[in-house]
This record gives sequence, structure tokens and C-alpha cells, in this order.
Amino acid sequence: MNIGVFGGAFNPVHNGHINLANQFISLLALDELIVVPTAIPPHRECTDFAPVKARFDMLNAAFAENEKVTVSDIEFKRNTKSYTYDTVLELKRSYPDSQFYLIVGQDQFLKFKEWYNYSSLLKEVVLCTAARERGSRDALYAFAHENLQSARVFIADFEPVIVSSSEIRDKIKKNIDISGLVPESVLDYINEKRLYRE
Repeated sequence: MNIGVFGGAFNPVHNGHINLANQFISLLALDELIVVPTAIPPHRECTDFAPVKARFDMLNAAFAENEKVTVSDIEFKRNTKSYTYDTVLELKRSYPDSQFYLIVGQDQFLKFKEWYNYSSLLKEVVLCTAARERGSRDALYAFAHENLQSARVFIADFEPVIVSSSEIRDKIKKNIDISGLVPESVLDYINEKRLYRE
């Protein structure tokens, strides 16, 4: 089986995440994509974070109609920082003899050498990413060539949906409409729970 793992804060999940997921499901012929919201991100300050349950619920709402996507709470069950290496090893025990693809956004790809046990992680997965902004694809190739020469890396070439979670949170604080940036079900949830408002 081809198994994708797509982790992140998803604070909140937005249409850029949805596009990335759908594109890689198709490009990699994935049998399943496991979306893993981070409980305690090791590389981020935990400020302005929606509660764990809210981020989990928003992901389930966003991917409700995609039969190939499973939203996993695997990292919520730990009381420590969420290291992708540990998550991948745990998932591989549940999916023996499968090929694993780790899907990360552009920003995390360019910081990949800062990840916990990154060299060992690269032996377990094919590392996949795509440009988030037009014109940034060259930087991804350069980073891969200079830093990940022996690793299995796949840089996809598709038109990005340009949006970020921080942009969405900022718009919400300023009472600016975010329709079109997130799935309608996620927008309804954010409004119902009054998330990201000061």
C-alpha cells in the first residue's frame, strides 16, 4: 500500500492544505492519506492555538467527503512534544510492508534539517513537498540538492493555492471575511465556536 502522512498544526486547516492533500493523493496514487494534527509542535511557539479538539474537528469537517483521508489523533495521545519520527514509526507498525510518503509544506521542508532525528526519518519515508508561492520552486530544489542528496525526495509541480493559517487568523481578528480561504464547514465551525477572536 501507498500511505501518505500529512502533519501540521492546521490552525486552522485551509484550502491550501486541502489542495496539497488532494494533489498528492492523485500524484502518488495513495491508498490512504493520514492527516496528523500536531498536539505540541516542537518548532513553534504555542500561542494563538485553537484547542486540540477544535483543530481535530475542523480537519474531520474539511475532509468528511474524502474516503481516502483519515484524520488521526495519534499525537494527541502523547504527553510530550510531537516528533514526526516517532509518529511515522508508530504508524509503520500498523501498516507493515507499505511505502510511506511524508508530505510537508514548503516552510517545513526548508527547515527539515532542524527536525528531530531527520536523517533517520528520511530512511523511513519519501519526503514530499510543493511550492507554496509562485517562483519558490527553485529554492526547494536547491535545498534538496544541497542538504538531502542521499534522501528520497519528491517535489511536486502544481499550481499552489496561496493562503496561510496565520493570514486567516489575522483576518478573523480584524473581522475580515475568510470565505473562500477555508471549506464552508470549517468556516461554520470557526464562527460557531468563535475561534481566533480576541
